[in-house]
Amino acid sequence: MALVPDHGWAWAMLLGAHVSAMLSNGYLLALGVFYIEWKEVFDLSATDASWLLSMPMVVASPLCFFIGILASCVGIRPVSMLGAAVTGLGTILGSVSSNIDQLYICNGLTGVGTVMTVSPGMIMISHSFKKRYVFANGLAVLGLNVGQMVFPPLIRLLIVSYGWRGAMFIIGALQLNGVAACALFRPMKSILKDVPRDDERRRPCIKRNKCGDGTLRQHVKYLSIFSNIRAMLVLVAVCAYSMALIVNLFHLPERSKEAGWSHDLSAMLVFVYGLISAVTRSTHGWLVDRNYIGPFKLQLIVILGATLISFLNPVSDSYTFLVFYTLVLGAFLGVSSPLLIVNMKNVASPAQVPSAICLTWASFYLFSGVGSVLAGTIYDATGNYLAPFLTSGTLFLLAFLLFAVVTVMKSRQDKRLKLHVDTTSTAVYHVATEDIGQDTA
Repeated sequence: MALVPDHGWAWAMLLGAHVSAMLSNGYLLALGVFYIEWKEVFDLSATDASWLLSMPMVVASPLCFFIGILASCVGIRPVSMLGAAVTGLGTILGSVSSNIDQLYICNGLTGVGTVMTVSPGMIMISHSFKKRYVFANGLAVLGLNVGQMVFPPLIRLLIVSYGWRGAMFIIGALQLNGVAACALFRPMKSILKDVPRDDERRRPCIKRNKCGDGTLRQHVKYLSIFSNIRAMLVLVAVCAYSMALIVNLFHLPERSKEAGWSHDLSAMLVFVYGLISAVTRSTHGWLVDRNYIGPFKLQLIVILGATLISFLNPVSDSYTFLVFYTLVLGAFLGVSSPLLIVNMKNVASPAQVPSAICLTWASFYLFSGVGSVLAGTIYDATGNYLAPFLTSGTLFLLAFLLFAVVTVMKSRQDKRLKLHVDTTSTAVYHVATEDIGQDTA
């Protein structure tokens, strides 16, 4: 079945990517609601409790880069469907864990399932959309925000009614619906092996020997991303950005609770963040796809905004200020997170796109886990959550500076390319003019 970019079944696959991201990654980003319960029930330090939040991402991150290779051998659909099943089962098993070590393992299992679900979905979107890719990517990642809005109040309601164990069991059952969402993905052996027909005619040896030299060449292209300097700089920026982001998401409820506000009001901040992020995440693609603003320029604006607002976190403990802080931060990060994926794709060659996307998600997962533990460690050392939020501002600033360097490099490359095209076009014009003159003579 031929896939027409931006049309038809591409939108059904976008729906599958959105729902699967909501049920998997959206849940992980709402784990901060469980943080308070786990810390009190198991009598944990802030560092130990942070590991419970970080475990899914730390375990998942090394697998992220290899998911693309696995999908190329097995297929996008079966890998993502299996991942959705593992996600739900990991959460269900966590609900019956009898000690903290078992909960660590179950949370890690949920992370493995999440990465098997989200990364293939993002690869599928990059293949299915061309002109509307920024918009489609924003809608797919929007699933995270929907999860952030739905899960915190749902988890609080379920905890009140059934305890944290009952809440995890019910959430795990809901996550199993991700299997049906991933079934919407295009059923083919691998989108990574799709080659344009004219390219196949020029290189028939690859078509004849897919399991031999063709597969080797595909894997070499997959690994060539490590020789792309701009992509590596973006990746380092993603690492710093992820640590800063997760400090805000995971520890904002505890920061509110430290300021004297209730569990329910603290959990509501995660909902507010998810709501405003959903608005900016679903609309920024419309602006970029219509060239009202470039993706690199917009990326710099929103990361700088996140930097400034993070440094303002210690200003007040009032709930009104914390809501304002959450709204502004959510507006910036709702745009920034999906744009990092878009701009990583922009600095990668077409053959490097699958590995670039997988590496980006691997960095998101790994350094989100590192950021959560870092915040918990700083809290244990200082006794308050103001220092971790100032640290997040510093990390946002580092991401901004790195991305500014990438933007300058990309701008210079585009100018050189434009100059080369103009020079070539001028030369061709002169040759054509001379030929016409000779013919006339």
